[in-house]
Amino acid sequence: MKRNVAVMFGTIMLCVLLMGNVAQGFNQADLNKLNSMKQCPGCDLSNADLSGAVLNSVDLNAANLSGAILIGANLSHADMDGANLSSAYLSGANLKGTDLSGTNLSGADLEGANLTGTTFDGAKLDGATWKDGQKCKAGSIQKCIQ
Repeated sequence: MKRNVAVMFGTIMLCVLLMGNVAQGFNQADLNKLNSMKQCPGCDLSNADLSGAVLNSVDLNAANLSGAILIGANLSHADMDGANLSSAYLSGANLKGTDLSGTNLSGADLEGANLTGTTFDGAKLDGATWKDGQKCKAGSIQKCIQ
């Protein structure tokens, strides 16, 4: 009897956790739009796994990419003005020539990212891990203060 109760409790907890993740995840229609049209301004791609994706010159203005996994993604010359990239994983990503003006990169991981020619005008970098592995201090706007 105790074993059945424990199994039932475990199953209920798993369902609750899975349902919580669905509510906080990305919008599948937005991901489909990004994949087919290579543009998705204002889309909800939070927590999406876009590792290694080829997204050069894509329009992601004001998109929600918080918590997204963009490890090794090619985002060169992308337009991401005003996007939310808080807590995103951009390790090893190619951001060469990307417009990150006004983005929220708080807590994002940029270690090893190619940031050549990237525009950070007004970008919030509090707690971000910079390309050299160092953390940006609170108040880091437009440039990483270490």
